[in-house]
Amino acid sequence: MEKLKKASEADQDYELKEVPLDKRRSFTNLAIVWTGYVFLITSMVAGGGLAAGLTFREIIITTILGNVFLGVLAILVSVIACKTGLTFALLTRHSFGVKGSRIASLFVPLVNLGWYTIQSATYGHLIAQILHLGSIGEIICMMISALVMGTFALAGMNAISILGYVAIPAVTFLSIATAVKAVTVAGGFSAVLEYIPANPSTIAEGATIVIGTWVFGTVACIADIMRYAKNTKEAVAASLTGLVGGNTLLVLCGAITAIAMGESDLTTVLLSMGLVIPSVILLTTNIFTTNAANLYSMSLNLANAFSMGRKKMLLVILAVSAALMVFKPYQIGFLFTFLDLLGYIVPPLAGIIFSDYYLVKKGVYKKVSDITLTAWNIPAWLTWAASLAIVYTLPMGQPSVTGIIAAVVIYTILMKVWPQKAEEGTGGAYEKI
Repeated sequence: MEKLKKASEADQDYELKEVPLDKRRSFTNLAIVWTGYVFLITSMVAGGGLAAGLTFREIIITTILGNVFLGVLAILVSVIACKTGLTFALLTRHSFGVKGSRIASLFVPLVNLGWYTIQSATYGHLIAQILHLGSIGEIICMMISALVMGTFALAGMNAISILGYVAIPAVTFLSIATAVKAVTVAGGFSAVLEYIPANPSTIAEGATIVIGTWVFGTVACIADIMRYAKNTKEAVAASLTGLVGGNTLLVLCGAITAIAMGESDLTTVLLSMGLVIPSVILLTTNIFTTNAANLYSMSLNLANAFSMGRKKMLLVILAVSAALMVFKPYQIGFLFTFLDLLGYIVPPLAGIIFSDYYLVKKGVYKKVSDITLTAWNIPAWLTWAASLAIVYTLPMGQPSVTGIIAAVVIYTILMKVWPQKAEEGTGGAYEKI
């Protein structure tokens, strides 16, 4: 135990303890890391999906509504993470208990590992196609892709933030430039404004698509970044910069490109214009920033689950991801289905944390080193099971959002009537920031 304690103190990523106030980072640093995480081509594809059923004016309204909702979730998580300095995994100790947290925090890295592997494989596949490599060459490219992307997460927050400074300008310029080029090809912006979809849908349905793009990252991964915030104002501002700013930009650019060109995938559009180098630059910066942050969050959760140092855990993860490349994960349909399923399972965790912190504990958590928590908190597990049952039986709404709301209500009620609670000791509270 003493050996583990010394190892955690030496690790500057604080995976097993709170981030000290003197180790917090600037607003700019956090905004760059989070925006780089959010900047993903998937958001542009989502914008293209909106264009299939909404006019451009409706898309603007839908995008704003969806990102405002995501912003509220991001604020709730960011404030808790900033005030406590804890990772998402360590936050679950307060609601699920110390041993229960190890199981609960396993689901987040499972999702992240799946998407990390798929995105690494997609990038390696593209490079292999451009260089006209064979089947073996493709597998080697995908393995190298997984390992190289992992070096940024291995180096920690400093490397991820540097990557963001490079990636964000490139993605911003290329997404806007492609949208402008698409409008020019279509004959002007009036064609976009006058666009009428063939199969109209509702703004509510569109908002569900926007929320679905980042609800998982917003309720889970953002805590691992915003625990470094110096104060709650900077945590809130940084989280909103990525969502209301970055995600809105990509969704709208995707919608404009889809309306003008009939294709929302920016890489495909660039390749169709013969712009191979810009497409490689875009995909490189785009996937690297998101995947590095994914892997970083994954290692923090697994460090809690297995009581292992973050860097050692990362090496295991990278070895597993590289080995999976032989199955060409970018084309395995059932893997996407499995990850979507896990995407419904994880969000109720955030609802339980919201309830535990804001409603049950009244906005006060004791320091990890100063508290005595139960090994298992049964109400949290009952809440999780009940929330999932509601998600799969209620035939309406966005499943992830439904799970969060259900978890907040159920956990709050159970913690009022349950005789054995995850009581906290008499240790000191976190400093007010």
